[in-house]
Order: sequence, then C-alpha cells, then structure tokens
Amino acid sequence: IMNLFFLAAGTSGRILKISKGMPKPLIKVKGISILERNFRWVIKSSFINKYFINTYFKSKDIKDEINKIENNYNIKVQISNEKKILGTAGAVKKIQGKLGKIFFVIYSDNLLNFNLGRMLEFHNSKKSDFTMALYSIKKHPFTGIASSSIKLDNNSRIINFNEKRSSKGNSKFLVNTGVVIFNNKIFKFIKKNKFCDFSNDIFKNVVKNKTIKFFGYKIEKKN
Repeated sequence: IMNLFFLAAGTSGRILKISKGMPKPLIKVKGISILERNFRWVIKSSFINKYFINTYFKSKDIKDEINKIENNYNIKVQISNEKKILGTAGAVKKIQGKLGKIFFVIYSDNLLNFNLGRMLEFHNSKKSDFTMALYSIKKHPFTGIASSSIKLDNNSRIINFNEKRSSKGNSKFLVNTGVVIFNNKIFKFIKKNKFCDFSNDIFKNVVKNKTIKFFGYKIEKKN
C-alpha cells in the first residue's frame, strides 16, 4: 500500500493559446478532462492508499474538478495549495511528512494508461530507490511529451538523464513519461521552500550519486 501525488500546479504556458487559458490537466478528451482520465486510470490500482494533488495556477478550477472526481469515484483527494509555485520537486518536499516511505509522483497533464502494478513489481525486484517510467520515441512518435533523452545500462539502471523543453528528444534514447516511484531518500536532494524542478535540478544529481539505485521501467503497450 502506498500513496500517490499528482502534480497539477504548472502554468501550462506553452499551450495556453490552444487550451484557451485553461490548465492543461483540465483539457477535455471526448468530454472527460485529462485529470479525470488519469484518476480513473490510477484508481484501478488497488494498492494506492491516499491521493494528493498540488495547485497554483487557476487553483479554483483544479479544485472544482477534484470535487467532481471525488464525487464520481468515491475517493478523497488531499490538496496542497502553493502560494508561490515550488516546481515539481519543491511540491513534493512541501508535503514530505504525508507521502510515506514509498510513493508515486505523476505529472497530471500527461494522458497515460499502463499497469502501475507491474511498474511497482519491477521497482521491488530491482530493490530500486527511484524508478521512472520510460518509453521509446521510435515506437511512440506522436505523444507530444518527447523532450528527454535517457540512457539505461544493461540492467535498466539510468546512467544518463537529459531533458530540454525545446527538444523533441532523440530516437536512440528513452523518454520520461512523468511517472516516478520514489522512496524517502529523494527528500535529501530537495531544498525546503525553494523552487526546485526534478528534471532540471534533481535527476542529474541522482544519476551521479552512485549510492542511489535509479532505474528505468520501459512501457511499450497498454497492459
């Protein structure tokens, strides 16, 4: 049993013209928001105990959607509201005491669907500290989130992490899906009450730290 934290505080700056000012997690796909679709996906995993989400940009709109999701799926979601935006890692640090020893962090604006239980089994089999879900750009070229180039060794350990917002990735490498399992060792890498981003500030340092077991879990199909 573990907890899950959806990241939803971002300003969605790159797509505001397309979304007409709406936060990306609230964009609807066939009448259902990306956020609700992602909750519907993770609720299938019976081992998730508590749900958390952070808000900053248009927080009222996110909270209204959460209220609807709570009613539709009979769950309770704890909201961490940020008065100043803390970044993906800073948001996790803010609720450090609530997340437990092992937990999922998921970027709520990516529309995802794979088996979290299998990812957790992989994480446990490797005795991993942190495990990131990855995919191949060659096999999934039209995802819209291909902005990283990640290398694994023969044992699936991450040996290089590079992410650039302007990049469309490199087909030779793998891409971060925005789903990560962490244990509480992650907190020593993050400064409290400071803006801090996992991709830009944390993961490169984790890769360099040989005492941390940081693995990549490849997803290639809905399962």
